[in-house]
Amino acid sequence: MPASETRRSRRPRRSGGDVAGRLDQRTRAARARGREARDELLTAALRVFARRGYRQAGVDEIAAEAGYSKGALYWHFSGKEELLTALIEERIDAPMRDRVALLASAPPERDMSVEATRAFAQQLGEQREAMLLEREYWTLAIRDPELRARYAERQTELRGSLATAMEARARHLGTPNLTMPAEEVARIVMSIIGGLAVDELIEPGSVRPELLGEALALVYAGLVARAQGALPPDAR
Repeated sequence: MPASETRRSRRPRRSGGDVAGRLDQRTRAARARGREARDELLTAALRVFARRGYRQAGVDEIAAEAGYSKGALYWHFSGKEELLTALIEERIDAPMRDRVALLASAPPERDMSVEATRAFAQQLGEQREAMLLEREYWTLAIRDPELRARYAERQTELRGSLATAMEARARHLGTPNLTMPAEEVARIVMSIIGGLAVDELIEPGSVRPELLGEALALVYAGLVARAQGALPPDAR
């Protein structure tokens, strides 16, 4: 038998399962690297948008901030608008939906004003760039009809989710009909959150994290009192 054939015969044969397993591992690793790169690009875009403003920011600067080429950025995103949309959805709306789901499912004994304070404190301390981006998104939407339509759709969806959660919470607590549409209450709550965020962005450190929970507790107490007839006629 030729020496070359002897050497070949001594090599362990690789089964189809081994090859498939290695390919699967490589695929998973590549996907993980892709997710990591995408997340790093989003974080860089958030920083650049906060520092420069959406209109002044460029994809070159965002890619450099993340440590990637512009081509790598375009592999994951079509441009600035898709970066903005992804940031709003993943860094702002998704956490908001998680908090709304918690409100809907929390047991009656759980003090949700404490939860609101904790979430708002995290937002003030760790998510200031996201707060600033949302305010800029609002400003852009006012002037851009297409963005305005998308922003309005987003707000309607968030208000609807919050209204449904508040109705579920009221049932858990056994409270009476609050005599006001839940969507209107949700609009009030979202306006309070947005207003406090703007105050904090303009005057850092001016808003106590507890203020949101206290304000929401007052709103709820007033609605309950109104439903129970405890308020004077002109306040109903």
